[in-house]
Amino acid sequence: MSESPSAVVALDIGGTKISAGIGNADGELTRGVTEPTRSAEGATAVLERALALARRSYEAEVEAGGRIAAVGVSTMGITRPRHVELSPNVPGWESLAIRDAVSAVFPGHPVVIGNDVKVAAQAEMTWGALRGVQNGVYLNLGTGIAAGIVSDGRLVDGAHGAAGEIGYTLFRGGPEPRMAAEGAAPLEEWYGGGGVARRLAETDLPSSVAELVERHDDPAAQEFLEELWTGVATAAANLCIATDPSVLVVGGGYVRGESELLDRLRALVGRAVPYPPAVVPARFGGDASLRGAVAAALATTGGEPLDGSGGAGVGTTRCASEVQHQ
Repeated sequence: MSESPSAVVALDIGGTKISAGIGNADGELTRGVTEPTRSAEGATAVLERALALARRSYEAEVEAGGRIAAVGVSTMGITRPRHVELSPNVPGWESLAIRDAVSAVFPGHPVVIGNDVKVAAQAEMTWGALRGVQNGVYLNLGTGIAAGIVSDGRLVDGAHGAAGEIGYTLFRGGPEPRMAAEGAAPLEEWYGGGGVARRLAETDLPSSVAELVERHDDPAAQEFLEELWTGVATAAANLCIATDPSVLVVGGGYVRGESELLDRLRALVGRAVPYPPAVVPARFGGDASLRGAVAAALATTGGEPLDGSGGAGVGTTRCASEVQHQ
């Protein structure tokens, strides 16, 4: 009698919501649970609730006879052994030793922790729009603005794990009052979801991008959207000029199917980039990072390769092993 296939626990801790579930080698998710992040409660409370959510999925799977092989975590910033870098969305998040906390809740299981946008790119590489693509980009446009860059079929980490952190771009042609040295990400703070919400709060416009999109006959709403879509399209074009991808996959909360934003991206990328890539929507939407946590965890078990080519990518292996062992 053969053993039942192993599964992995996946946990995504985002600035807006926390999600957990059980993933298999096909990328399918079961026993999913989600709740708001409630970042105002502070980092420790958020992490405790996230781990409790993941444990709930784990216990349900084990009680049903399932076998858990590894735990994958997707989260904000760059996770180091004793702290987190580039994670401004939850107060105190930078001081957490996340891997130790996860290992304490899931003793004896391999633990893989990755940046949320990079693991979302890994999900697209494994099962989605970047599968089989040698040189491509996954661009997240929403609460955060960042990218996962694929070069020669491998996800690029960079010298410090920060490749693709385009939210720190200086987008107005010169230095900003607050930049990376002050813990600020200028492009993201202006065009990302949090920055847009703050800007909208100073106007009489609706409080969300989704509501603005519905205001077809409101000149002020359309003017705001024009500035927003032009700004993120310019960032996307500059990213493509620097990386020369064959495919630009766009995901995140700003993307809803074949939206006006995608049309804007195609138009500007088509004119500005010497060799314009195909611009396509991501296969995965709001659960992209959770599915990426599945992909990262599976790579430690001999499951589906993250680059879809028969072996785990170098960048992916570093994402897993550096966080766990450095």
